[in-house]
Amino acid sequence: MRRIKVTNKNFEYAFSAAIEIIKQGGVVAIPTDTSYGLAADALNEESVLKVFRIKRRSLSKPLSIFVDSVKTIEKYFIVDEVAAKLISLLPERLTLILKAKDPSIFPRGIANEQGGVGVRLPPSIYPVKLVRATKTFLTATSANLSGKPPIYNPFLIEKELRDVDLILDAGVLKRVPTSTVIDLTSCPPAVIREGSVPLKTLEKRTGLRFSIKTM
Repeated sequence: MRRIKVTNKNFEYAFSAAIEIIKQGGVVAIPTDTSYGLAADALNEESVLKVFRIKRRSLSKPLSIFVDSVKTIEKYFIVDEVAAKLISLLPERLTLILKAKDPSIFPRGIANEQGGVGVRLPPSIYPVKLVRATKTFLTATSANLSGKPPIYNPFLIEKELRDVDLILDAGVLKRVPTSTVIDLTSCPPAVIREGSVPLKTLEKRTGLRFSIKTM
């Protein structure tokens, strides 16, 4: 495992190292808008399975993906009127489960049985820049063992997730709650996890009503 302390001076070097590892099928721990996350090529099945092994996570619980723009979402996922209202809030600390236009492009562990994929367009430079540089989708899952709390301290990643290939160390992150997860493949849309963006805020900003569904 490598760890690079990211500074203003070595920012591009650190990103180049992360890009190379991701393209080679590796897993990189990166700072995000919430906690540290595990970024790997979400279209490479071996890379995705490696993330599951690192987290000790069941394949029955698909991983979300990072994308780089609303335009990309509209290209690969079905966006109806309801979805468009939530997408208009992006970038935001939201995970939107959308039906893929072609679920077959995603390997095991990304799309669910109904062809839904959790999509993240975060207000954070790290994941978005890496998606654009690697020209693929990246896994968007917290850097922690399954069932354990998110990790905000990079030194804990070294201790608990030893098979990660690289850590981009941006120091100890502010403790921000995880993203709010909304299933847009159901009607009405369902809040699966209420996180950084409260349900009442979503209702006020979109005019939508939501059901509640646990993960």
